[in-house]
Amino acid sequence: MREFLEASRGVWLTRRAVHHLDHQDDESGDSNLVIEPFSCFDPAVQQICQALDIDPGLAAGGARFWWESNLKPLARTEDQAAVVIDIPIEGDPSRGFLVRDKGYVEKQPVLSEYVFSPDGVMTVTTRYDSNVGTERCWFVTDQVRMRVSSVQCLDGVSMTTYCTELRCPSVEDLQAVRASAEALATRLVSLTH
Repeated sequence: MREFLEASRGVWLTRRAVHHLDHQDDESGDSNLVIEPFSCFDPAVQQICQALDIDPGLAAGGARFWWESNLKPLARTEDQAAVVIDIPIEGDPSRGFLVRDKGYVEKQPVLSEYVFSPDGVMTVTTRYDSNVGTERCWFVTDQVRMRVSSVQCLDGVSMTTYCTELRCPSVEDLQAVRASAEALATRLVSLTH
């Protein structure tokens, strides 16, 4: 999980389609997903683990997630972030638990199970009082991620979501490309004179 979160670090343009299988209209849209991994020494580890009566010494770190408009920058605060803590199963790096300060479906602290398949697909299962959420996420390339999820209530699946996520270049990445292009242009000009 630590490697997966680290590979996910940064800002992603998320293109999503949400299908409601009840009487609501389907939705689609774009937003930014910001992911910032942190170590097991982050203060959030102690706080969130204690809220769920879990030994913080079992944690291997975690990450903060922000969802924001891709049209205007927003100020990021802890109140607007979902925070997950990784509790790996000792001896099996492909399995573990994610402790979240608030769930996506029901806004309360929650414990989810995760497992990685041999081809790198991560599946996260979260059981709430009245439904089960399942999310799968994988990398197509270092710059492209896919996510699919479903929420299943007692009477069947009520919602599915499909997301394609594209890594946004950082300001530093763009400056490096610009500097490289300017250096190439300078060399080309000198060759033609």
